[in-house]
Amino acid sequence: MTEAPFIGKNYLKPPENKRVPIVPLDFKKMYACWLPGLRYTLYFDEEPKTEELKRVREIILLEVFSADTKYLIELAPEDFEEFKTAYSLFLTYGGEMFFYQRKEGRRMKKYFDFKPKKNAAGPIRKYIAADRIEKAGK
Repeated sequence: MTEAPFIGKNYLKPPENKRVPIVPLDFKKMYACWLPGLRYTLYFDEEPKTEELKRVREIILLEVFSADTKYLIELAPEDFEEFKTAYSLFLTYGGEMFFYQRKEGRRMKKYFDFKPKKNAAGPIRKYIAADRIEKAGK
């Protein structure tokens, strides 16, 4: 059982309904546990077998880049499905991904949104470099 220490890492927690642009870097399936003595969350690759840890749960730890800093987002498996949908659109069409939270009941639910990039210049034209050099020489 290996522990992944994330001491000193930033967790991305924007205010409710505030969309924050993100660039996903990496994600990893882990187990998160609360250690009451230290009042700290520990992350493990395998499910821990000790009774000292509370609230053992399976999560996906998403590493993102936003506003010149790397952040971590802890996702439940249901939240990860929404992330995969937005991420597949992001990979297909380019553009921007956004992360925001909304309060549902007593918990903050995590959401991901995708905005395709605007192509204001019209369709992209392809040129062969030799043709351009030939035209410039005339």
